[in-house]
Amino acid sequence: MSIAPLPDHGRVNRPEWQALWQQYEPVTTPLRMVGLVCDIETCGGQTVIYVDLPDGTHLVIADHDALPDRLEQVTGWLIQRGHHDNPNYDALVFDSTESGEHEKHGADIVSMLAAIALHLKSLPDADTQTAGTRLGEVLLASAQRFAVAVTGVTSQHAAHGRVISGPFDSHQEAVKEYGWQTHLLEEGGWKTVHEQGGTEWPLTLWQRRDVVVLIFVARLPLI
Repeated sequence: MSIAPLPDHGRVNRPEWQALWQQYEPVTTPLRMVGLVCDIETCGGQTVIYVDLPDGTHLVIADHDALPDRLEQVTGWLIQRGHHDNPNYDALVFDSTESGEHEKHGADIVSMLAAIALHLKSLPDADTQTAGTRLGEVLLASAQRFAVAVTGVTSQHAAHGRVISGPFDSHQEAVKEYGWQTHLLEEGGWKTVHEQGGTEWPLTLWQRRDVVVLIFVARLPLI
């Protein structure tokens, strides 16, 4: 399966754009896997994800206002469909922000991507429908698969991130491996800065000298 290219503009070489891109790869990668070109825009300091669709429209993915700098800070997803040539065109696709129609899903990425797949399959354009079908297949293929992942940034603002263990078919296996990986960090002289998620979706922030990393249990696809 081919993956859509990166957007064609000079910002892709800027560390600040690369850091945001790295943060939101769990969102953009499944979309790119079905041929949809994605971009991170920071117009006026408001960060959103743009997804170009085959029918000439696009999706704008944000939080209740705009996306935060870090994926784990997202509280919900607001997805609207627009048209570059018709600024008055505005259709709501999904809203899991506070008081939104799909609020119960919160910041869950899989539910959000599934909603996109369903919406694309409902549109009249055949190529857009195909993208929705393929996205559904990608999500189905990755169902119930988990990994332990790490992402971070150096003092020079160079982002780095990867899956460090997995995939696992069992969420319990991934959580157990997460415990081992964090133990290795502690043994290596890393210090815990922040932790959340309990035993369900554990997430910890670690620091050693000028490097900060976030380690967490994630649903696949992640990269």
